[in-house]
Amino acid sequence: MTVLGIAGMALVAVELGLLAYGRRYLAYVAAIVASGCFLGYGILRHDPIQMGLAGGNILLFLALLLWWGGPKGRKRARRALGDESRQLRDGLVRRMRQRRVTRPRWSPSPSR
Repeated sequence: MTVLGIAGMALVAVELGLLAYGRRYLAYVAAIVASGCFLGYGILRHDPIQMGLAGGNILLFLALLLWWGGPKGRKRARRALGDESRQLRDGLVRRMRQRRVTRPRWSPSPSR
């Protein structure tokens, strides 16, 4: 095997490790570089198997990316709140719901 083939296999292992630790953006970079190594190996050796591995790596990575979905947003933010912050938020929401009528304000008079 050439250096490109070994580097591609090592980068696929790195990609899976980064995905396991939740470092998705670094895994994106590892996937792109690994596929580039496999494509380079396949092109230099005229080996369609290696080119297929490069395409399969990208397809597998995209399938995993779509499976896990995007950011988890609200649920993560709610869990991160402490008890005091949660009580403060609930109190503000309760007061706003109790206040049904808007506060009276002076309307600006037109100048003549």
